[in-house]
Amino acid sequence: MLGLSFASRYPASVAKLVLVGCGTYDEATRARLNATLRERLGPDRTRRADALLRQAEHETNPELRDAALHQFGAMHAELETYAPVADEPEDVVSLPTDAAGHSETWQDVLRLQRDGIEPAAFSRISAPVLMIHGAYDPHPGAATRDFLRPYIPQLEYLELPRCGHEPWRELHAREAFGVALRDWLNEP
Repeated sequence: MLGLSFASRYPASVAKLVLVGCGTYDEATRARLNATLRERLGPDRTRRADALLRQAEHETNPELRDAALHQFGAMHAELETYAPVADEPEDVVSLPTDAAGHSETWQDVLRLQRDGIEPAAFSRISAPVLMIHGAYDPHPGAATRDFLRPYIPQLEYLELPRCGHEPWRELHAREAFGVALRDWLNEP
């Protein structure tokens, strides 16, 4: 999502743009995302996820806020994965969770959408754009593509079967993702 924001603000600085597991840009796709996540969670885990999210939003102790958001994120990461690769490479760095930064960024994204700035600004993007999306990703890829295409007519879409939100971590899609990404970026 931030890649689109950057590319619309500095179009001359972007030669190509790849969106991987793109986020939502309207209430309808967010509703579909949330419905899919709740269905996969089930009632008990949905209540737990809701409690963690409330804690991440309202806790005054920053460390407890970060811990709650981290747990919430871990629950969702599990639901967004089709078949995870067994072992993470040792050189993968996991950044600390920043609940305050997450909240500020997300509220800004929602404000830009509410004020009609995004996705309208995306029409300034002239670079080729590829959206790679997993078929199992709860983020509704095809619906997001269809919503963005009036603003980004050069948007190409690739959906990977048996793949969740992070294709590089998916057993069945990792190689296909790498090949597709490399081939597309190397096209003149």
